[in-house]
Formats: sequence, structure tokens, C-alpha cells
Amino acid sequence: MAIAAALCLCASCEKDAALQTEYHVKLPNLPETWRGVLGEASWHIEWVGEGGVINSAETAAGNETPVITIIQGWTTPVTAWPYWPEKNIRRGIIKPAGALFPLDTSGGTLKLSWNGGVDAVFFWELAAYDNEKRLPYNFNWPRFRELFTNANLPEDVLRDPWLANWKEIAAKTASSGFDRRRISGEKRSNYNINIPANGPWIGVSPFAAAADWRKGETAVVKLNGQTETYFCPAGILRCSSATSIWIDYESNQ
Repeated sequence: MAIAAALCLCASCEKDAALQTEYHVKLPNLPETWRGVLGEASWHIEWVGEGGVINSAETAAGNETPVITIIQGWTTPVTAWPYWPEKNIRRGIIKPAGALFPLDTSGGTLKLSWNGGVDAVFFWELAAYDNEKRLPYNFNWPRFRELFTNANLPEDVLRDPWLANWKEIAAKTASSGFDRRRISGEKRSNYNINIPANGPWIGVSPFAAAADWRKGETAVVKLNGQTETYFCPAGILRCSSATSIWIDYESNQ
């Protein structure tokens, strides 16, 4: 609510100069491994509409994506969370796609991407601090994106940007300004887990490769102190440094 209020205040300051425009949301293709393991996704889409109000829409698997109205005049994020209700995989578990308006518009289309999901999440993390000197709509997003396209970041983050802790990076950016040297993969340790079903196995990041773990074997996973989630055609495996929990889709309904 605090974030929405801040955006609403910004919107009201420029309301007379702002124009209402509709854009058709174009979602990215699911990674082939995700589609093979989980099938087509439903989507929960969020964007900032008139007066800085956060709007949302649901798109069932295979349905048309919505046309949304965004106020022009400053950068705002659009976030799309994939989820699979038939498997009780709720939105927010798997990393989102996203876009930044107006950077990702072409004509009447707003094109979302998996890299744009990182941008959108980082935007909202910055907005949470409501620092007037470092508001996210004034952030240099084109320069931020160049860090990835010009390979000016650690190799592990270039391969998978979700290995970085964007909440922590946003906190430091809001406090003392942006420094690309803060963007690095979180420290992770190896843990052995027992595999309860045949793969392929996928994680929550669209950038991560699938693993062909087989039932009964022991696999090594890298954990950062938080719970990690993996999916196979039969169910969900949640792992922490202390334990692992297996949930098959039939019992997860």
C-alpha cells in the first residue's frame, strides 16, 4: 500500500500532462523444459494504472493476454507471474517475466521477457524504500540493462540473474546509490538430497538448466540458507539445509 501511495502521488503531480494509452501484453515463451514438465502456464499480470493504482489480470493457459492502460510520463514495471493451478503451484513460487514501460513498447504492444522480470522485481524492491533521491522511475534503466548485454557482471549472474539477491542490492542502492560491484551471486553451499522421482527436474528460474536426476539417486544442490523448490513431472521437492519435503501433484490438490 505504501508503494502504491507513493506512485499515486507521483502520478497526481503530472496527471494533467499524462496521457492514457492501451497496450497489448505479449508474454514470453515458456522455457521448453518448463512446458515439458508442467505444461502451459496460467499468468497473473500486474501493472501500474491510472493514478498510480496497481492493477492485475489473470490469463488462463492458452487464453488471450489482456490489453492494459498505462499512464505515460515515467518508467513503470509490468510483472507476469506464471502458475499452474491444476498442480497447486501458486503464483510467486516461480520467477516472473516482466517489462518496463515505456522501454519495452513497440507500437501498441508491450513485450515482456524473462530478463524484464528481473528489472520489474528490482524496480519494486527499490520502490519499497520510497527514497525521494533514488526513486525507481528515475533510475537509469538502459544503463542497468547494458551491464547484462555488455557482460559487465560476474559470469554466474550473467547466466542466471536470479542468483543475485535483488532485495539486498535494492536496499544498498536506496541507501547510498547504485554500484554494479554489488551485483554478484549469493554464497551457496553444497547439500546432498535424495531424489524421490524421475526427472527431468526444473527449478524456479527460467535461466537455469534442467537436471536429469533419477529416482533413488543422491544429487548435490547449492543452497543459500533458504528453501529451494524443484519440479518434476510427478511432483514438487522443497529443500533446505535441514530437510527436504516431497509432494506429489495428486496429494497437492
